[in-house]
Amino acid sequence: AENRAYEPDLAAALNTLANRLSETGDRAGAVAPAQEAVDLRRAQAAENRAYEPDLAMALNNLAISLSETGDRAGAVAPAQEAVDLRRAQAAENRAYEPDLAMALNNLAISLSETGDRAGAVAPAQEAVDLYQRLIVDESFRSDDLDRAQQTLDGLLDGPE
Repeated sequence: AENRAYEPDLAAALNTLANRLSETGDRAGAVAPAQEAVDLRRAQAAENRAYEPDLAMALNNLAISLSETGDRAGAVAPAQEAVDLRRAQAAENRAYEPDLAMALNNLAISLSETGDRAGAVAPAQEAVDLYQRLIVDESFRSDDLDRAQQTLDGLLDGPE
């Protein structure tokens, strides 16, 4: 019998490995550990909702890994699932709103990269709106707002 007590640590390590592989240029090599982290986090979240934030983070990282390897269409589903999870978390606890804003911005980028610029505008606008509200109390979020605004501006100003 395997000891599942270490699965949360394994999922975290896989997520870190995927990030480090990507940072060193091995973007293709990052996909497998990112996917394995999602699979572990999904199983953990199915048993205990406390793991849903970790699942959302792993999905976001998988979406980024897929996009970086050129699988932009494949990145949309995990990016959307991350938004769905973050939206539910933020509805229960506003502390998750910054994570929702980040996930929305990443979804907008993923949609735009697939050519769905029109579909990307709504999540980009929602991310900007969230960051604008958050910056009132958390001025350190100004860089996040700037990134989200750049995404939105690129969608609104760019070619159709």
